[in-house]
Order: sequence, then structure tokens, then C-alpha cells
Amino acid sequence: MPSLHKISINFYDADYSLIAIHTSLEAHSLVYWLNMHLKTKLKRQKKDLDLNTAAQFSVFDWQDAQTDSYWALLSNKQVSSAAPESQDLFSEAPLEKKQYLIPEHKGVDFFLKIEDEGYLNIAQLVAQLKQMAVIVTAFEIDYNQIKSKNNLIF
Repeated sequence: MPSLHKISINFYDADYSLIAIHTSLEAHSLVYWLNMHLKTKLKRQKKDLDLNTAAQFSVFDWQDAQTDSYWALLSNKQVSSAAPESQDLFSEAPLEKKQYLIPEHKGVDFFLKIEDEGYLNIAQLVAQLKQMAVIVTAFEIDYNQIKSKNNLIF
């Protein structure tokens, strides 16, 4: 009788830090500020993150050769407009549809995902982010507590 092999849904179990960022800036402006203050070199990926939905999320990434770490800034919100389905008083106004990369954290504007070997002090990095005038607040999130953490695999 042949043996049966099952693959766990948690097959990809990476170790990374996840920082939530609240700001009113657009993605490219936030990247400029992060590159200037943190001395990173985040650049826009050619392809957006597509989750097989109508939404695509912008991704800015950087591979740091000195510390062998990978940084990725991901937008959490995607707003798209759609034509109204019915003809009524407000049918001229387009409908806005919001989709989220991580629906459990709808208030978060961006996520900073850092894969490193433990060389970075994440608490110090969060403190640096909080000191930036353009960032309202920043905090670390335990990625093991997120239900949709598979959306962070790219």
C-alpha cells in the first residue's frame, strides 16, 4: 500500500519582523523619507503584489548586502472605483471599493517587512520611525497572530 504524504498549510514558515506604519503620505513619498532617514535604498518593484483579486498592492523592496537582510514596504490599502449598478439619485457618483492586504489591520497604511538574521534592533527601528514627522505612529506586529499572513508571501 502506498504511503500518503500531507503538506501543511504552514509549509512556508519564515522568520521576519513586521512593522505597521500609519501615515497620510503616498507610498513614493514615504519611501523617500525612509530612504533619507534610515539610509535604506527601497525601490519600487516592477510588478505589484497581486492576490488573485481585483486589488494590487504596491511593493518597494531592498536587499541589504551588508547585513544580509531583505526589506519590503507594502501598501495595505487599495481603493478602486466602480460604476454604480443601479440608476437612482446618486448613480452619477462612482463607488469606492477598499481592499486590504491584511484585513485584520484596516487602520494600517503600510507594512514594513524585514527578513534578517537578528542583527537589527526592531525596537530601536520602531522608535526611529515614530520620531519621523511624517509618520503618525509605528508599532511591531506579531505575524503569528495574523490570520492572513499568507498574503505576505511573495
